[in-house]
Amino acid sequence: MPGVKPTPGKTELPQLWSADLGDYVVRVAPLRDGAVAALTGGGKLVLLDPEGRPRWQAEGHGGGALALALCPSAPRIAVGGHDGKVHLYDLEGGQQVTTLEAGKGWVEQLAWSPDGGRIAASAGRVARVWSSQGQALLETDAHPSTITGLQWGARGVRLATCCYGGVRIWPLKAGIQAQHLAWKGSLISLAWSPDEKVVACGSQDGSVHFWRLPSGRDSEMSGYRFKPRALAWDSASSLLATSGDADICVWDFGGKGPEGTAPLQLEGHQGLCTELAFSPARALLASGGQDSGVLLWEPRKGLRPLRFAFLEDEVTCLRWSARGDALLGADARGTVRCWKTA
Repeated sequence: MPGVKPTPGKTELPQLWSADLGDYVVRVAPLRDGAVAALTGGGKLVLLDPEGRPRWQAEGHGGGALALALCPSAPRIAVGGHDGKVHLYDLEGGQQVTTLEAGKGWVEQLAWSPDGGRIAASAGRVARVWSSQGQALLETDAHPSTITGLQWGARGVRLATCCYGGVRIWPLKAGIQAQHLAWKGSLISLAWSPDEKVVACGSQDGSVHFWRLPSGRDSEMSGYRFKPRALAWDSASSLLATSGDADICVWDFGGKGPEGTAPLQLEGHQGLCTELAFSPARALLASGGQDSGVLLWEPRKGLRPLRFAFLEDEVTCLRWSARGDALLGADARGTVRCWKTA
């Protein structure tokens, strides 16, 4: 198995299908019927059917695309990129529904609220929120630097953003100020726990900083060799998987942890781990790396990978199906693959 450390007893994930989009894949998004939306860096949006065959495609997003977000309540998908706009498409036919002006900067962050009623985007130092019909609901104050992370809380009433100087939690109520979780450093990634109690961020200085809400009490995990861009919570908000190296560190937030404890160390990749994603069904973790390898882990039961698979190049995206019975992976060469996991 080139590129991944062999582990006795591991078995390869059965592949359901594979597609070649011919360009770096930025994001993939699974639909409930088994279809998959995929976005390339060159600005091509493709809808693949449950067998991986193209249904339709749309091209042209101001020279390049950076972000993709699927509406959880309606057949709509949003694309953002270099042109500073959010393009909304109808999933059934691929027609563009509307375009939202996000600002002068690149649209690098996109997120629908959990109920699908609102969409948030960041462009440069400002984040904006619209209703699903395109009505402007919120424009944040200018952040100290470019926004590097954006995520809705699980209840959909607050929006978190991060940049240099910390995290801001924006309530969607007039007259209520944003909560500022200050940090004197540059934050590059954000992961808000599903129970909305902890916000974790990867930092430019090779650490993961986190805050407990609503107290704002903060701590950090340090010692990562590279910038920890990949962060993922399990569905129970008890495990936080992080990577700033080939190895994966999993921190246990159960009880009083993780302060004063050592993380679980998962070793298997031969290159930097670039993607992490927990299954929605249980604490089953998928990881992908520069070595083109995809590994499955169950951290609470052991430190060795359970299953493996491969793409053709560096893994750029991993996403689970809604039921957790399939895993999607994409790479820098343009490959999209779907594997059966249950």
